Amino acid sequence: MTILAIVLQIALEVFSKDPGRSGGSLSWYQPQDTVTTAAPKGYKPFYISHIGRHGSRFISKSGSECFKVVDTLALYADKGLLSEEGLSLLGDLRMLYEMSKDHFGALTELGALEHRQICSRMVRHYPEVFSAADRDEITAYTTESPRVVASMNAFLGELSARHPELEVTSYETSWRKNDEFSREVCGIHIPSEDWDELKAQERQMSPIAKELRKDYNLRGFEKRIFSDPSKVHYSTVKYVARNSFRSLKTGCVTDPETVPGPGKYFTAEELYYLWVSGNLDWMRRLRSPGYESPFTKAYGGGILQKIVEDADKALAADSHVAATLRFSHDSYVFPVMASIPVEGTYLDCDEKDYADYFQDYRYVCPGCNVQLIFYRKCPKGKVLVKILVNEKESLIHGLKPWKGVYYDWAAVKKSWN
Repeated sequence: MTILAIVLQIALEVFSKDPGRSGGSLSWYQPQDTVTTAAPKGYKPFYISHIGRHGSRFISKSGSECFKVVDTLALYADKGLLSEEGLSLLGDLRMLYEMSKDHFGALTELGALEHRQICSRMVRHYPEVFSAADRDEITAYTTESPRVVASMNAFLGELSARHPELEVTSYETSWRKNDEFSREVCGIHIPSEDWDELKAQERQMSPIAKELRKDYNLRGFEKRIFSDPSKVHYSTVKYVARNSFRSLKTGCVTDPETVPGPGKYFTAEELYYLWVSGNLDWMRRLRSPGYESPFTKAYGGGILQKIVEDADKALAADSHVAATLRFSHDSYVFPVMASIPVEGTYLDCDEKDYADYFQDYRYVCPGCNVQLIFYRKCPKGKVLVKILVNEKESLIHGLKPWKGVYYDWAAVKKSWN
């Protein structure tokens, strides 16, 4: 079996069981089963560094352009060229548009719930961090985006309800400033000369996407949606499919109880066809031998530097900080994952094989996050750290743990430097 066949087999199996996963970075947050590996004897958690993406949102203002597909489908409905399934698709897209039109880009109720639940699980799994008498301060940073601010407020609201004695200080900043507060959640601005490198990487990915999709098409979708496909140009079919997919995958995180998912109108094979380009776009931000994406270097590396600085301050014996919380966007959170790099974000293989090892929905989704949990026996003893990605214990590529999933903090910093 070829690598490409394996890639397809992985995606098809996932999308057959859960079509919503084809939404990639817009598939809903599903915390992975939290398996807590016992800490080495005598070690207790005392500080947490967290960075997370905003929760589920309504379709963005720029993404709302995809709703123009409603007009296209309505035109064919007037000509009597939509099948019953096509009319159903038109109705669902109209419903989603009406639901979204006054809220483009805003956090949904589901998005706020995701952050409350992330906070709840953090407090439940690491109660020592939030109940120490000498550590009652929380520092939080957020971008100025309303959906990110709302996500932070949901998280902090849950935390305050559980621990009203904690003193919370929050800072709101803009990626445009490129100052100390901005670097906490956005890293460093990408130098203009590095954008050429990004474009070159993008050009490399294009033929890979074409190869991965070469045996699949949207002819089945065409026959199900249009009553007389011979009267519809295939370019229109692709336009309808891609924009319907973009709308429906956002609908899943807008109101999953009301809006049908993409699995209602697309087969697993068609979802793969529509998903693969977005997945490859995230691959441009991975690391591999001899290549570190400008996104990773500037955004991820810049944030990671602040994570280290803030953690070292919190490790001081006279520190009262229990946690540093950062709320940002996928464009910044995923580069942190690749900067660390957590297993699966560093690919030591040929570019054409990337999709065999990486699927975006495993890392990037609304609410996706990285947590560093710090442990020690005594104030002046060795500091250990474990890393959670979407609440799952994860390993650092190329770095040996001190024990189990626990790393010597000094060794981690050295590897990052």
